[in-house]
Amino acid sequence: MASGSKGERAAAGQAGDEVASLVLYGYPECPYCRRVLSAIESLGLDVPLRNTMRDDAANTAVYEATGRETVPVLRIEHRDGSVRWMPESLDIVRYLNERSGSAAQA
Repeated sequence: MASGSKGERAAAGQAGDEVASLVLYGYPECPYCRRVLSAIESLGLDVPLRNTMRDDAANTAVYEATGRETVPVLRIEHRDGSVRWMPESLDIVRYLNERSGSAAQA
């Protein structure tokens, strides 16, 4: 799998971090997705959004990875090529806060 653009790698990774890229799956009208998008903005992160309402391939990717179509889901690709899919907005916000060392509002 591709490890993301240079900009994604820089935004997603920190010194000594094993994460190569982050991608959020969801859609802007979803209140739980808005919670995560707000945290991303507050933390100044560059995490692309794959709109699952407009992109069938994005929706299919979420379903294949998680067994459900609920969003948001954060796709975390590690430098070794392994991928983790993290559902649940509060868990995603907590994860992003821990990675950034800040505390965005959930």
